Amino acid sequence: MENAVEVRGLRKSYGDYEIKGLDLDIPAGYIVGLIGENGAGKTTLIKCITGANRCDSGIIKVFGSSDRTVLGKIGVVFDECCFHKMMSGKQIGDLMADLYPEWDQSRYELLMEKFGISLDKKVHELSRGMSMKIQVAVELSHGADLVILDEATAGMDPASRDEFLDIVMEYMQDDRHSMLMSSHITSDLERVADYIVFLHGGRIIMSEPKDEILDRYGVVKGGEAQVLAIGRENIASLRRESYSVSALVRDRHAVKEAFPELTVDTASLDDIMVLIVRGDAA
Repeated sequence: MENAVEVRGLRKSYGDYEIKGLDLDIPAGYIVGLIGENGAGKTTLIKCITGANRCDSGIIKVFGSSDRTVLGKIGVVFDECCFHKMMSGKQIGDLMADLYPEWDQSRYELLMEKFGISLDKKVHELSRGMSMKIQVAVELSHGADLVILDEATAGMDPASRDEFLDIVMEYMQDDRHSMLMSSHITSDLERVADYIVFLHGGRIIMSEPKDEILDRYGVVKGGEAQVLAIGRENIASLRRESYSVSALVRDRHAVKEAFPELTVDTASLDDIMVLIVRGDAA
């Protein structure tokens, strides 16, 4: 499978924090969802991929090349608006037309219309969610083959997020396009992502197809003795609460077959994150 991005042996440290020899593939033509708690390393990883940060060691290839000239094929939306607050939508479009040879003004204007943003509005007149939409409109209009979204839906209401995800899926209809999407709103990733990468403490602890993760992992709750009877080899993480224990199991189908008396619930991405971050590794 061709990769849009290949990361090998990436290390980056800030004081006590460190990304520790990270390996990652973003396959071309797919959406990779990036999850993890605050401080897990998601934004640091993204900045290293885009060249905004220099990595301490390791190799990063974008579309098979480590040459930074390919960065023009990347569109990036960070969680804060990058445009001057006094710029209007029209001025932003004019600026982008000068910067990007493949700028598509008609697509930009269509996306701004879909987002309900007047080209005459200035950035400071918009809500945080609306200013994020301007960035999305720009990054989907300059010919980028890889779009990286870092908490792009933060500040959007549910209806706006639904509209945004429809536009993401439309963008991905072109097989040349790839996407890395970091979000704390894991239900968005459950809807659109093909793969999930889970960063925790500067390490990748999960990198698998999303459908396999959601099908395989499960949650068992009960008394500690009852839950531990499953066997430590079946438990990915264990969280002890006041009156019960919750276990994240690696194969809910196998556990259900072996212990039919137990209730084994499906695990959402939120469940997996909480139980691994706040639980004890088995």
